[in-house]
Amino acid sequence: MSSDEDITTYRSRPAMAVGVLLIAVGLWMVIDTLIRGDGDTKWLAIAVVVFFAILVVALTLRSAVLVGPERLVIRNPFRTIVVPWGAVERVRAEYSIEVRADDRSFHIWAIPVSLRERKRALRQQGRAAAEDPYGRGAAHDLPQLSQADQVVDDLRGMSEQFAKASTGPVRVHWSPEILGGLAVSGVASVILGLL
Repeated sequence: MSSDEDITTYRSRPAMAVGVLLIAVGLWMVIDTLIRGDGDTKWLAIAVVVFFAILVVALTLRSAVLVGPERLVIRNPFRTIVVPWGAVERVRAEYSIEVRADDRSFHIWAIPVSLRERKRALRQQGRAAAEDPYGRGAAHDLPQLSQADQVVDDLRGMSEQFAKASTGPVRVHWSPEILGGLAVSGVASVILGLL
């Protein structure tokens, strides 16, 4: 991407809060195991906690959507998808946010689609329309949208704005640090469990 000022990052705050909380619990478990544990059981417990900590990081803290004038970067738990704006064919949100590019569909994990939040936003829009049926007030200037629907609108707008300025193929990269960490800690857990 061109510069840090041009990049907007979208994440799920509840997922990040849960991730930080689970990592803190895992860290407490490791410290407790180091203090009170003994023998192979101590190392098995640590290997299992590390495995789950890496999984928590992948599922909660790593997931993000980074957008700038050149491209859309979808960072999912195990893959990173780089999509130039010119390659974006469609962005929609039904049960998850989906980006269609190069005749493939990519789902965004970072922003979950909440049907409850969407219904709440629709109720607020209905109330605003009932209170001001002719649209004279400020309530109609800023329609209430769920977070996922707002992100979809933002992505569609950027796709239209930057489509001609940014072209190229879609690139998909696996996350070696996450997959490697899971493999090493998983194998360690199995080996220590067999001892």
